[in-house]
Amino acid sequence: MQFELTESIIDEILFSMENQDDEFLFDAKNQVVVPVASMEQSELDELEENENLYSLPRWSSNDGFNLMEKFAENLHNPPIQKELLHVLSNGRGVFRNYKTVLKQYPEVEQRFHAFKNKEMRATVYEWYNALRESWGLEKLNQDFEEYDELTQEDFEFSEYNHEKDSDCVLKEAEKIATEIKTEFKGETARAIAHFWLRKFDYEEPSSVCGIISRTLSGEFAGSLLFSDCSSFAKNVVALTSVFVAQNYRGLGIARELFSRGISSLKEHGIHQIIIADSALPDFLEPLIARCGFEKTGSVYTAELD
Repeated sequence: MQFELTESIIDEILFSMENQDDEFLFDAKNQVVVPVASMEQSELDELEENENLYSLPRWSSNDGFNLMEKFAENLHNPPIQKELLHVLSNGRGVFRNYKTVLKQYPEVEQRFHAFKNKEMRATVYEWYNALRESWGLEKLNQDFEEYDELTQEDFEFSEYNHEKDSDCVLKEAEKIATEIKTEFKGETARAIAHFWLRKFDYEEPSSVCGIISRTLSGEFAGSLLFSDCSSFAKNVVALTSVFVAQNYRGLGIARELFSRGISSLKEHGIHQIIIADSALPDFLEPLIARCGFEKTGSVYTAELD
């Protein structure tokens, strides 16, 4: 029996998929998920002939483990990623310990639940499309939103104000300098950290603009700053710095900072952004490419139409 995959049905199926203790079937006639344990023996004997009952998408503890591993491996936050991967490699109490780590970082925990929901919904759609194919119907498109909504709801974004924001930006920049010193050694580490911090020693603070991100409780989450070039290039700005606080990486904040920053620059009549930083992190390259930046030699430029 054919049926329409509604949001309420998806929710029921997802809830049952996570129950590893019982087996469930979907009753297409009554539009409900039913536990096999509640069925009469006569119903079970005629299961293969019953066109109203369908087995649910397969979802085992191994699938759950693989989902957690995939999330951890793609998390752009090295310290938290390291904790999660350590839990996964430990072999004991994996699911409980993974949740314990996530609870220490509420924004990452929310990100995980959004990721988990997206992955499990994709499994449900794959199952339903297989049924539609058996009914002679076309497959449905799996069009799931990414995590933009999470970023919008859980973080605030505002234009950079030097008097209000410079202290917290510098404080976080100093934390980045400490991170740099753990990645490199000796004089090299000190030199790189020194030049990183020099980015925030503005000769003319009024020439700096950009976007700041904070949590709803007011904690600094990230910043994107540009330097005004109007004294020699009226319609051009240069990227001064972009970074996200350690606990909030991997949540799409950098992408949102660029999106809002570019929109703001357009509103102020800026026609071009340049990035002439030879120490641009590798992970930013795909992001700035999506934002329209093109590389010429070692310099990135973006035309703002």
